[in-house]
Amino acid sequence: MPHLFIKEPKEINYPISSNGVKFLFQVDDLIACEIDNKKFFISLQKRDDKYLLKYDKITRPLSSMLKKAYKEFLNLTKAKILTSNIEGIKDRQPNKYLITINDSLDFKEEIIVEIGFGSGRHLLHLAKKYPDMIIIGIEIHKPSIEQVLKRCELENITNIRIIDYDGRLVLSKIKSNKVHSIYVHFPVPWDKKPHRRVISEYFINESIRVLKKDGFLHLRTDSDNYFEYSFNEFMKLSKNELKIYKNRELEVSSKYEDRWKKMNKNIYDIFMINDTVSEELIENYNFELGCLNAKKANNKAYIFDDFVIHFEKIAPINDKNYLIKLTMGAFERPEHLYIIAGKKSEYFNTPVFHKLNQKAHNKLKEILSCQK
Repeated sequence: MPHLFIKEPKEINYPISSNGVKFLFQVDDLIACEIDNKKFFISLQKRDDKYLLKYDKITRPLSSMLKKAYKEFLNLTKAKILTSNIEGIKDRQPNKYLITINDSLDFKEEIIVEIGFGSGRHLLHLAKKYPDMIIIGIEIHKPSIEQVLKRCELENITNIRIIDYDGRLVLSKIKSNKVHSIYVHFPVPWDKKPHRRVISEYFINESIRVLKKDGFLHLRTDSDNYFEYSFNEFMKLSKNELKIYKNRELEVSSKYEDRWKKMNKNIYDIFMINDTVSEELIENYNFELGCLNAKKANNKAYIFDDFVIHFEKIAPINDKNYLIKLTMGAFERPEHLYIIAGKKSEYFNTPVFHKLNQKAHNKLKEILSCQK
């Protein structure tokens, strides 16, 4: 991301505006900016006899907005540029196949979901086999995402949508009884960190909710431990239909699977067949904060059954408001956020709308309530 080293920036009085950029306040090294109703921070850090002006990793503005904020900050502070890498850096162009967790997943077509698609062989196979369905591929490995996006363009595959997010939480954004099938092929076993596994009681129940009647969840793994663990998780259900296979051949094989076969490793399949018609998903999110007492945060961490709240830093903005830096949300994918706390508190960057974030939000309001 673009950054600069500058010298001798003069102090400015906040808030102040310049050519469409609002500079709202400064707390320590963070400077709050707003362009076209989008808020983000830039960071001004002292480095020996110069200053580093860079982006904030949490709020992550577009490069074009960042460059505009830099330009107006330099204009206001009369700072001298020592070095810069901002020239030539451009915003990534939107990709029609790449969507975000905040985009609607309410497609009119039937849906297939693959979590952790890796090289994309199976995902692309599904897209070609089911051209009238939307294939949602969920992956956090950036090179794998880029590889599949290129293949979609080259092969003119139009029914794939990619989400860079934790698959365990994406299902909570999909309507009930909408999904044809869910594939979890060769997930990381996480033997030493079992709480990070995809298959869990929560994930299985969410899968049942989103699957159509007679739809299925397919787990494929080469790990004896993961197979046994997953089987036990499936068997916790009071009613269930499972199909289990060992060393079964599929229509398409990943490069990792080819490697396991050469090593004569066993490969296990569990199919969970859904026979339930679930109630419709009711989304009623409310992330209003109201009055918060920042002093109650006190750099504490609160750990609950399925979510966490960790207050990392509290600093005064003025005599009425504080900036709180925190981590909040599901264990699987907690979010890094900022809150402007006071009588009329607000998130500086809004959390993703899903139910575990809502639960964390509700508990946060209870912890920091202005009421005694």
